[in-house]
Amino acid sequence: MDKIIALTRQQRETILQHLTANQVQALSEFTRYAMLSRFHTHHYLKQTDWEFQGMVIDPWYQRQHDHPGDNLYCDCGRRLKNQFILRSRTSGRQLFLGISHFQQHASIPQKVAREIQAGINEINLYMDSILLAYQSGYRFPKKKFQFVVDQQGFKNHEGTILYQRCNLFSRVDLPLHQRDYQDLQTIYYQLKQGVTHRLTKQEINQLRADIANDWRQIDQQITMFNYFLRQHGLFDQDLHRIKSNSINYALQRRKTRFFISDYKQLLVLTLTKARSQLAIKLRQLSFYVQICEEVSSAKILCEQAIQILLAHKTTSGHSHFYGIKEAKKFTEKLMINN
Repeated sequence: MDKIIALTRQQRETILQHLTANQVQALSEFTRYAMLSRFHTHHYLKQTDWEFQGMVIDPWYQRQHDHPGDNLYCDCGRRLKNQFILRSRTSGRQLFLGISHFQQHASIPQKVAREIQAGINEINLYMDSILLAYQSGYRFPKKKFQFVVDQQGFKNHEGTILYQRCNLFSRVDLPLHQRDYQDLQTIYYQLKQGVTHRLTKQEINQLRADIANDWRQIDQQITMFNYFLRQHGLFDQDLHRIKSNSINYALQRRKTRFFISDYKQLLVLTLTKARSQLAIKLRQLSFYVQICEEVSSAKILCEQAIQILLAHKTTSGHSHFYGIKEAKKFTEKLMINN
């Protein structure tokens, strides 16, 4: 097993000070994605009235004196690094909490809160190993990654965390974790030796599950955008119009009008159709980035969404689609009111 070294808060901050803003944001998205995956895998809140809606991370939390973004807060007013968003299954009420207040505000058992905290600690250790590698002079293995991409080594593996992390880290020249590097190297040497791998039925099912998990996390990000718009005073009819426009934009220039509404539907589709639905969902997310990018209070949401798009090799772009122009008129009201 890999030896993992935990950094102190000061050691972590010292290394982070040498990273660019884009590198810090990429690390933040890696952390958030890993935590979201744990929530979906471990079903932490299954026995409670609460369901997990999403998670926001402040990548600049340690920089109290030169913080370049917006702070995150718990419902109690405490400043947060990790903000968890929970929704009551019975009342629909939403909470914005730090992990230490799960029991106090949501009556979530202390045992569950400890399990979630243990997951955060494990992910932080994983991130520390990346920071230590960066400090030691390691950077992203661009040549190997590009060779694998050129040889279509990631075909049928686009839903893997390895591929998405490579897309994020390659842009900002961050080193991979040792285990990720070994996985990339394995694919690299297989391709060098001319080995072609045919997917087994089990691997196809896993890939379909990975795509469904990605779709669900993108859908949660869109839900957070809609909640933000409602909380900032957008009328229901305007919000309904935005949702409708986002779907029309996502389906623009596509032959199909098929648009799923639940991630479970992906599990019975062919891989081709599942990939198509993921691409449609990513395009819908890009719609929200474009209409909210100039709203200052939506900065963190937009940054997170952009990282998701980059992880899937997708860009938000700037479209002249009528629905985007119409939606921007609604969000301009938020800029005036704020």
